[in-house]
Amino acid sequence: MNKTTTRLGFAGKLKDLASLGSIVTVSDNRSVLIENCRQVCEISEIYAKVSTGDYYVEIWGKDLKMSDYTQDSVIIKGTVESIKLISKTFRERREKK
Repeated sequence: MNKTTTRLGFAGKLKDLASLGSIVTVSDNRSVLIENCRQVCEISEIYAKVSTGDYYVEIWGKDLKMSDYTQDSVIIKGTVESIKLISKTFRERREKK
């Protein structure tokens, strides 16, 4: 019987903990602050997609604009109609099928 073990080093553990640190704050339906994000993937007047640790944050609405972008946070302003969290691992598994 061949036994395979996976060891997660300090860097791997740190990466897992860092992905838990993303914070999404919604102010009324006018503004969404996403802290500890990695990348703004897409933005238009009706749709914004932001990459965080293990999730994508999708924002749907009207007149959406990126009003502030720093090294690790972004503010999306406009009329926010919905917000959706999508697991990156789930999406990758679904796309492989």
